[in-house]
Amino acid sequence: MSFFDKAKEMANDLADKAAPLRDKAAEVANDLAEKAEPLREKAAPYLEQASEAINKGADVAATKMDELTGGKFSEGVRAVGDKVEELFNRDKK
Repeated sequence: MSFFDKAKEMANDLADKAAPLRDKAAEVANDLAEKAEPLREKAAPYLEQASEAINKGADVAATKMDELTGGKFSEGVRAVGDKVEELFNRDKK
């Protein structure tokens, strides 16, 4: 038996031994997902409020930066503000 055959046999043995652990991990992950769902639903309105506050804050900050710089960096400031809003609104799309 060649080295590669032995390595293949060992890999197959390890995969067979790992299968029950993989199955148990999948079971635990599914149980946790089920338990987390009600929490996600409870958190949704708070996330919406936070998203609105962040968007408003980004607009206020961009406006203030424009004011302080005399509009010199308006394009960059708006681009950053848009990116912030995009990050917090990606789940709404």
